[in-house]
Amino acid sequence: MDHESQSLKPAFVTDHCIRENCPNCVHLQRRYCVYLCAMCAVFAFINMVALIYILGQQNANAESDILNQLHVLQARIENLEAINNRGLSVATELHDDSVDLPAKEGNDFPLSEFLKERRVKRRVFKKGSKGKRRHKPKLTGLQVVGFQEEHRPNETLSGTFHKWEYADWFFKSIADDKHFKLHFGNGTLEVMQPGLYLLYSQITLKGNGTQGYHVMRNDKDPILACYSNNMMLHEEDKTSCFTMGMFKLDKRDIISVKHISTSGVRAVFTSNASFFGLVRLGRFNKRGVVLAV
Repeated sequence: MDHESQSLKPAFVTDHCIRENCPNCVHLQRRYCVYLCAMCAVFAFINMVALIYILGQQNANAESDILNQLHVLQARIENLEAINNRGLSVATELHDDSVDLPAKEGNDFPLSEFLKERRVKRRVFKKGSKGKRRHKPKLTGLQVVGFQEEHRPNETLSGTFHKWEYADWFFKSIADDKHFKLHFGNGTLEVMQPGLYLLYSQITLKGNGTQGYHVMRNDKDPILACYSNNMMLHEEDKTSCFTMGMFKLDKRDIISVKHISTSGVRAVFTSNASFFGLVRLGRFNKRGVVLAV
């Protein structure tokens, strides 16, 4: 038994050191404790450094994510500011080129409604799903001309010129009745669509003295006038009198050309000497602003 216990002793433990309260054994145990504590401290320090590194990496990733989000937000803000600036510049240009914005009672008139009214829809030839074709917008106009060498207005018409016919280029059709209608009996022209019209007229008059005529609306409103003093001319001499203007005409307005005298009126009524016509330039919206047709 003693032999087996001696074989299990460490090599550095001698019989002299196995006695209880041996100073060498106590010193050796203390050295082992110091080594063990130092190793634990080293391991703890390594773990602490690793933990600090991991936390630092996580914080760095979080800061990077936050910076990326800030950059994205900044880019979106700059994009919105650019869009806003473009909208303001377009609104300013439209305001400079147009009439003043009207105002409602209590509130300013919305800019969106104004821009909507200003927008002109362009229609092009295009075949739809049902095979229908859309027509381009056209400028509607009409010209009537005289058709005889000399015209003496009927005295019952109070000097109104009435020997008119459609110009050669104007093709009469059912669609044309939607815009104009010429009454051949009394020489009046009826407007079928309201809008802004360019109205022009030329009458070649014969004779001396003061000559002239009026373009009448509804036989009571002389919207155009043309005068010529022919005191130095002979009875058979001729003079052409031309006038033109733009007017707002309503639906069913009647246009006629009437001499300033009611009797003794003579005029050269060939197609190149006497004529008058209308051209529709635009339409009026509910606020009275002129829009393109």
